[in-house]
Amino acid sequence: MKYPILFITVAVFLLASCVPKELEELSREELFALQIGKMDNQIDLFQIKGVMASAKNRLFMRDGLFYIANGNSAKIMELSSYGDLIFLLYNPSENPPPTSFRQSDSEEVATTRRAVAFPLRRIGELVVDSEKRLYVEDAVSEERQVKDKDLNVLLDRVILRFDRHGSLIDFLGQEGIGGTPFPYIDSLYVTDRDELVVICRTPRFWHVFWYSTGGVLLFQVDIDQDHLPGIDEQSVSTLGKIVPDRDEAVLYLLVYTYRGAEDESTGEAATENSYTTRIYHLTLESGMYEGFVEVPQNGMRTEKVGTQEVEVPAPSFELLGVSSGGAFFLLRREEANLFQLLILNDRGDEVTRRYLVMEDSELFYKEIQLASTGIIYALLGEEYEAQVVWWRSDRLVREGEREGS
Repeated sequence: MKYPILFITVAVFLLASCVPKELEELSREELFALQIGKMDNQIDLFQIKGVMASAKNRLFMRDGLFYIANGNSAKIMELSSYGDLIFLLYNPSENPPPTSFRQSDSEEVATTRRAVAFPLRRIGELVVDSEKRLYVEDAVSEERQVKDKDLNVLLDRVILRFDRHGSLIDFLGQEGIGGTPFPYIDSLYVTDRDELVVICRTPRFWHVFWYSTGGVLLFQVDIDQDHLPGIDEQSVSTLGKIVPDRDEAVLYLLVYTYRGAEDESTGEAATENSYTTRIYHLTLESGMYEGFVEVPQNGMRTEKVGTQEVEVPAPSFELLGVSSGGAFFLLRREEANLFQLLILNDRGDEVTRRYLVMEDSELFYKEIQLASTGIIYALLGEEYEAQVVWWRSDRLVREGEREGS
């Protein structure tokens, strides 16, 4: 017994020693694991061993429950924080008969755990509102697909709405209930008011559709990537991500801008290139950009090239999301298994930074999300199992608010 304990102690020390000392590590809590496979209490991440399939697999957390849209198996799982399978919505032609929902002597268990068959096609993004309604991206049949000649894209996605018991309510298209299918869906969000936000992407545009709880289209905006805020003749900008505010009809756009063209006074190449990262606020009521938050500069870091150490620009931060309190959560890779978390308040002031450790070199799949409460959670797929984990980053925001008060 002594040898394994010594081995674990050394392994933990080596992992901790990889974390730079200038920032604290935010500890990760492993909640539960699912085996890789086709059974109802398993998740299918690979169609060929070690090779990812093209179907989406998504994780969503609400009120301590976890929902997994497993595109490879055309099923949706609802699990407790201990990994107990509570609800299953599945395509019977793509899955074996469920074995976790056999008739129980307990009437309470029989009424709270259920499996529902439904002909899901190619599911993708998934969100759940406060009434436990499921909003699921799915493909339409071939005869219902529409070719958009102006955008040069195929419109073939809709949002299915299910009640808490797994019964289909209706489906949402671009105009609302029963509307035209969407193009490629980048992400789904549900606000604290239970309003649904669908974000789509086409070659030139980002398309945002904002719906009421009843499925009425409230706002629609098309954002041209060639006319982003902050662009001038000496700059090139890229839109990295769009996320909605949790309470108000506001969109947050993460925009990377590079300026390095030429000096207007001399006509010569600029002596210094500059990179900026900003989060712009787009108010949907007015259709105007009303301010921005400046993301701190990436800075430089040292890397070893051959036998020499050189300074290179640090990678850009990516916007993970915004919490209900208006805090922005940004993440960037530092090393192979190390990520830096930066949290800004709604004014752009830095709340805190921490390091997150994820063994990327050992992962076949990684899905990271931010809950409205400020908790970061993830689905990490390994060769034989997938772990659901979280980091209690919500506590960092509360600590920052107390220090700032």
